[in-house]
Amino acid sequence: MNFFREKKALILTETLLTLSILAASAIIAGSIFTSASTTTMLSKDFLIANGLAIEGTEAVKNIIYTNKMIMPTDKTCWLTLDPATNCSPSAAVGSNYLPFEKDNGSQTKGKWKLGDGALKDLDLEKGAGANTTYLLYINNDTKRYTTSPTNAVPSKFYRSVKFLGIADDDSSATFESKVAWFEGAKAWETVSIVDIVNR
Repeated sequence: MNFFREKKALILTETLLTLSILAASAIIAGSIFTSASTTTMLSKDFLIANGLAIEGTEAVKNIIYTNKMIMPTDKTCWLTLDPATNCSPSAAVGSNYLPFEKDNGSQTKGKWKLGDGALKDLDLEKGAGANTTYLLYINNDTKRYTTSPTNAVPSKFYRSVKFLGIADDDSSATFESKVAWFEGAKAWETVSIVDIVNR
């Protein structure tokens, strides 16, 4: 009789130990899965944000090269915000801009233009409400990111273009394209800085 009691106690102890190990394994596996899923989402956001930042720099290059093609002999018009405006207004140091892709049919003089942003820098640490000017949208038809809220839904990304410096002799300019977003309560950002020479 004693033998059976000891055997039952041993089986119960082994069962409890096994259940404890299984529970600990499940908690660890769940933690690893949650961490991996968060890392994957953040990596995806960084890839999208880097692409949007590069698109911002390419938009500025597109504007500059279009200006140079339209006015090849005038070296002062290369930083015009919209090639269709014939050299006015021009980008200014420290100013923030929004790269707008022109609608089909209005692309006769360049595909992109820079719209005047806000005086404030893009800074999500100040909250989403302070940065609504820079919000990007996702077009319902094309599923592309756009600055236009027409037929679109808000995305999580914000983008600005800022001119950091322009040489006094108009020979070069440095600008940054910044993309920021929230992942949970934390603000993230990526920046692409480009130097362009006026030749």
